[in-house]
Amino acid sequence: MFPVLPLTGQRLEPVLVNDAAPTRSEIWMPYGDVILQVESTQFRINKDILARHSSIFRTLFSVPQPLNEPKLEGCPVVQLYGDDAKDWALMLEVLYNPFRHQQAQPTFNVLAAMLRLGRKYDITQAYEDALSRIHHEFPSDFMAFQDLNIDLTRIQHHHGICFDLLNLLFECEIYTSIPLLAFCCIRDNGMEAIVRTGVQRNDGSYAMLSADIKLRMALAFGRIASFQLRSLLWLRDESVIPHRSCQSPTHCAQQRNRMMGIVDQDHEGRFDLSYTIDEWDGRWTRMLCAVCEKAARKTYDQKRAEGWKLLPTFFDLPDWKDLKDL
Repeated sequence: MFPVLPLTGQRLEPVLVNDAAPTRSEIWMPYGDVILQVESTQFRINKDILARHSSIFRTLFSVPQPLNEPKLEGCPVVQLYGDDAKDWALMLEVLYNPFRHQQAQPTFNVLAAMLRLGRKYDITQAYEDALSRIHHEFPSDFMAFQDLNIDLTRIQHHHGICFDLLNLLFECEIYTSIPLLAFCCIRDNGMEAIVRTGVQRNDGSYAMLSADIKLRMALAFGRIASFQLRSLLWLRDESVIPHRSCQSPTHCAQQRNRMMGIVDQDHEGRFDLSYTIDEWDGRWTRMLCAVCEKAARKTYDQKRAEGWKLLPTFFDLPDWKDLKDL
């Protein structure tokens, strides 16, 4: 699952303190025995913390170092390339304060750091914790989806988080949660936000999808809309309502037309795609006689299950059974 760095025989790379005018971070442990430098930020930490959680660092620290290597405050300095200093600050907070993290809903930035660095450096517990939260919020199992709370419960919410998460899931190749998350992005925001405007975050910035994801979403929108139109054809004819045992066929036929009217309502200029996989619309309840409502619910649930089965393919992903995280 994790990329393995070529560490055999590798030594800790010394970094000259005045080479890039590094800045000392707030994470500066007085008894730390190694300094990580990420971009121009330095973190003084304990080797044991990293070695305990990461097989990559455990291997790295096991390589003997030359006695005359340059040090800073008595500590070797390890340069980490291609990482974000903010990610490392958040990851180290998680590693040094695990109990506080486990009892809280992590912010998106914390979750992203756990996934990116956990994946790259085989920090297994952090990676799997973040992954389990993603899988809980956006499951690949239909039964789990039906039991899902409408709000996020294991990740801290902010406006635009679905767009931020979708970019992150593609970046980290967490494909099993992409179909439901991508569907939610389309259902809840519409194509204008997806393709052009983005979604404004709480801090005033905008969450925007990457260009390749925008194209994928635009194609998916047409496929989902086409499927939903086909799946609701029973509201436009008499194949299901009135049921053959209905005692008030004229009334139920009229109510069926009203149900279709609810589907066709304008939703702030957006086409409502919630009928693809979402549960029975509560506004439909008791509009029909008991016999017709039972028949309608059965048909709706069958179509809903079909929509779920096809969900990954709408986004050019493999079927559920072949969909895997990398």
